Amino acid sequence: MMLRATALALCLASSAQGQDLSPEAFQDLTEGRVFATYYADGTLQGHEVFLRDRKVIWQATGSICEDGIWQVQDGYICYLYGGVDPGYCLTYRAEGDVIVGNSDTGETFILQEASKDDMTCPVEEPLLSRADIGVTLR
Repeated sequence: MMLRATALALCLASSAQGQDLSPEAFQDLTEGRVFATYYADGTLQGHEVFLRDRKVIWQATGSICEDGIWQVQDGYICYLYGGVDPGYCLTYRAEGDVIVGNSDTGETFILQEASKDDMTCPVEEPLLSRADIGVTLR
C-alpha cells in the first residue's frame, strides 16, 4: 500500500505538467476497459467499466453496481448514474500508465487499469451481459 501511495503521489506531482485529455482521447483510453479508481492518498474508491457509447458501470468498494453514462458539460466529463446527476464532473490527463482526474470541486482521483474480475456485482445476470458492449474487456 505504501508503494502504491508513493507512486500515486509521484503521478500527482507530475500531473501539473500534463495536458487535459479531450473527451475523444479519454474515450479512446477507457472504452472497453475496467479501471480501479483511487483517492489521491492511494485509498481504493471503487471500479468502473467503460463501455461503448459512453456507458459505464460503477461499483464503489463493497457496494452494488450502478449503470450510468458520461457526457461532456462545460469542458468537464460528468457522470450520471440512474439518470441522476450526482455532480461528479472531472477533467482528465494521462500520466504514464495512469489517468489523473481533477474534479470541479478540487478533488484528485487516479484511474489505473484493472481486470473485469475486480468487479464483484451481486446481480443475477453476468456483469457483461447487462451492458450493450461491442468491445472486449481486458
